[in-house]
Amino acid sequence: MQFGMRGIGSKIGYNMTKHLLFIFIAWLCVASAYAQKPDSSLISRHRPGLFWFYDGLRTKEQADVHKYERLILDVFYCDWNTPKVKPFQSDWTSIGWNIQSLFDIPVTKWNNVSLGVGLGYEHTRLQSNFVLDRMESTKSTELSDFLPVLQYEKSVFKTNKLFVPIELRFRTSGWKHFKFVVGGRIGYQFSNSTLFQYTNAETTVRQTTVGFYDFRPLSLSTHLRIGIRNWAITGSYNLNPYFKSAQSTKINGFQIGCSIALF
Repeated sequence: MQFGMRGIGSKIGYNMTKHLLFIFIAWLCVASAYAQKPDSSLISRHRPGLFWFYDGLRTKEQADVHKYERLILDVFYCDWNTPKVKPFQSDWTSIGWNIQSLFDIPVTKWNNVSLGVGLGYEHTRLQSNFVLDRMESTKSTELSDFLPVLQYEKSVFKTNKLFVPIELRFRTSGWKHFKFVVGGRIGYQFSNSTLFQYTNAETTVRQTTVGFYDFRPLSLSTHLRIGIRNWAITGSYNLNPYFKSAQSTKINGFQIGCSIALF
């Protein structure tokens, strides 16, 4: 098993993450400017989110239809789909999250059908009893059991992603509406890394390696949300594998969790 160099890769990954997070925060500031004007006919217990009455920086007519799910936070369990590992075998601490800001674009008069388009950031963490071996001779990546010569205690795979979500949203009328959302995400994956923790000669070793020979930066995924009001259960599936070499283990990630729409 080959380990990459930590210093340069970690520094580049940190700087890239910092710049992309800055871009995403700027996007949130712009998107918040397009929230709707307050509707005095509604009282606080009928708000579908935390910022139902938030105006933003631009005023709008009171007759404008209400918008939904413009800032969404997902928290989910991470796992992967591969011939070598059965689903739901990853540790319960395999938790990831994403935050996304979207424009809610009404298709029907009362916004029972709408489109959602925006920008999001996602962090995925997967802990399992398998390791991702970087094969230098073939520039590929193989998934294997813990090596018997070492007493492995932990193996963690992490990815970060900046993505553009596109959604088709269906909802019933009223503030206690039922909703069904289906969509896809086009993303750029960066700062991928592995963490190995093992015992060698009664010494605990933690080895972090950034980057893979054949990691696929482009991510294509599909997702859905089903729920009531601003709460939902959510699931997503990566349509293309993490690694692009024909000799690499085919691994597709998937996530299952809960979602809250803040406004």
